[in-house]
Amino acid sequence: MGKKDRLDYIDRRSDELARSGNFHGWQEIEITLRGEGYHEARGALDSRFKRQWLDDLCAEAHRSKSSE
Repeated sequence: MGKKDRLDYIDRRSDELARSGNFHGWQEIEITLRGEGYHEARGALDSRFKRQWLDDLCAEAHRSKSSE
């Protein structure tokens, strides 16, 4: 898998993890991705916009889970 493919995967996977409701924020997602062997996650998630997006998705997923 090339660098662009890995970064695209990190982008998709981070959104998927955030929407799962199993994470509280971008830091946990980064740790998970790095644990899966995607060490580029640190740089890929090094954006205030991306971090806020993931935090918002996590919060929304938690609200959805608690209202079920």
